[in-house]
Amino acid sequence: MRLREKNKHTYGIPTGSMGDVAFLILLFFLVSTVFTKDKGLKMLLPEKTTDQDKVIVVPENIITLAINPAGEVKVKTIGYDEYLTTQEYGRIKVIIDERLLERDTLLVISLRASKEAPYGSMVRVLDQIKLAKVITADGRELTANKISLIPTSEE
Repeated sequence: MRLREKNKHTYGIPTGSMGDVAFLILLFFLVSTVFTKDKGLKMLLPEKTTDQDKVIVVPENIITLAINPAGEVKVKTIGYDEYLTTQEYGRIKVIIDERLLERDTLLVISLRASKEAPYGSMVRVLDQIKLAKVITADGRELTANKISLIPTSEE
């Protein structure tokens, strides 16, 4: 009598379709992923103007905010000249509010930032400008909506 050899079963994971499954998973994640857009400072910039469209602004209607490399802000306008440290940025809103009441809708704010100035300083100053809001006696709301951004290397 001959003894038969027992068949040994080998167990394992079938890998024949592993490439197909990996491709389908990769395709799923590529299709379902949402790519976010980089967010920066949202500013509405004016259209390019010609020489005929240029607006002449009276110096009394301009507030110049110059940020130096140390992050200090020089606030300059007719009859007012002051340096503000980084801890005094809140005064910018107060100054602009006062000028808005005086100049109504004619107020223009010129923000000049040194190329060496900290980026965070410019953002904080710009936030203070945007926070400035005054309600007039007749119920109108005045905001600083005319802002000029100029990069400088001086101061």
